[in-house]
Amino acid sequence: MTEQLLNVSVIQWLLLIGTTLLIIEVAVLGFATFVLLFIGLAMLAVAGLMGFEFIPSDFKTAIIAVSIMTLITAAISWKFLKKIQTGSENLKVEVGFIGHRFQIDDDISPEKPGQYFYSGINWKIITDEYVEKHTELKVVHADVGHFKVTATDD
Repeated sequence: MTEQLLNVSVIQWLLLIGTTLLIIEVAVLGFATFVLLFIGLAMLAVAGLMGFEFIPSDFKTAIIAVSIMTLITAAISWKFLKKIQTGSENLKVEVGFIGHRFQIDDDISPEKPGQYFYSGINWKIITDEYVEKHTELKVVHADVGHFKVTATDD
């Protein structure tokens, strides 16, 4: 049994190990490290080159070719994969309250915020300017418990 396992060709070893590395990188690590991805892709590429007899199929050639292919794969795909990995942390998500228009019964200013009951919540209304009562207001920013508003031009 052990003798049959060791009697497998270099191409089959490269395919087996390369596929295993790719599965570990994608399924287990979730693209957290690109090293296994680059080595796995290089092993599959070298196995293909050896299968089509572009390069000799021996272990010494396999080690050298996998090393070179790993560097080439990394150089070609580094920027693209890095862009995929980095998240957009500063992305502002607008909630459904943005653009909501309403009026309140009191004057408000930066020093004197108002109150507005909407959607089951008593919201604190803040503004950068003085706004007279019964002026139509528009929500420009919603945060936990408060609306930032401006007077509408309409």
